Amino acid sequence: MHYFAGLFDAEGWVSLIQSGHFIIGLEVAHEQTVISLNDHFGGKIYKPTRKERKQVFSWRISTNTDAARNFITQIEPYSIIKKQQLISLKSYLDHPRIERRDKRSDFVHTIAELKKPKVYTRNDLTVQQTIAPDSDFFEWFAGFMDGDGNFCIYEYEQANKRRTFDSYIGIYNIFADPLIYVNERIQGSISKLKGAKFPVWKWICSQANSALVCDNLMPNLIIKKEQCRLVSQYLKIHDTKIRGIDHPDHVITEIRDIIKQIKHHNSL
Repeated sequence: MHYFAGLFDAEGWVSLIQSGHFIIGLEVAHEQTVISLNDHFGGKIYKPTRKERKQVFSWRISTNTDAARNFITQIEPYSIIKKQQLISLKSYLDHPRIERRDKRSDFVHTIAELKKPKVYTRNDLTVQQTIAPDSDFFEWFAGFMDGDGNFCIYEYEQANKRRTFDSYIGIYNIFADPLIYVNERIQGSISKLKGAKFPVWKWICSQANSALVCDNLMPNLIIKKEQCRLVSQYLKIHDTKIRGIDHPDHVITEIRDIIKQIKHHNSL
């Protein structure tokens, strides 16, 4: 459940409108993931038509209140971003049907407000690792990484014209809460990017923790398992580099091949 909660925090949504129609949904470009959700929680799978974009698969619960309650009961305890939205929807559904009409406007407003990211100060984001990450955390983190995470290796030219390589493991979200949650367990850095409507927050894992993160995420990842494996492979290669001395040509070729493979998997 921790994995599904992390994935839902990254890619899921909760919706309630004035007509009383509600949706719990999730959309990813990985068919087996939505099939797994459907196997666990019921609902329906959709395949929206997209032009000039990768195919995505959508999973939804929209009319079955029992299925909605079951999903919320199992996922809410482990959710970070969507926890209060799920609690609010369940509270609405738990009211007798005859009472929902009178209370609906309040619940619609509450859920809409919970979707708006709060304002964060620099102090809010200045957090240190104070909690030892456990297996439940890494299972949630894998779900969140499969949704909003990124594994990357890149080549660049230094000021002295030498070519070198670097890697990063990062997550992005308009809510800073999950990034703070991660940084309390895995030290990294949090920064702000400009978004169309809200700022986008970015967490980048410290290089010192990258191998640890890969080793613990890999068994739990589904969508980005191969990208994680490739970054782990690169880290083992790069760790053998002697400071101040470049990799030999055959190692450079191997790293460049890893970069191509990651780009290929990220494009699927």
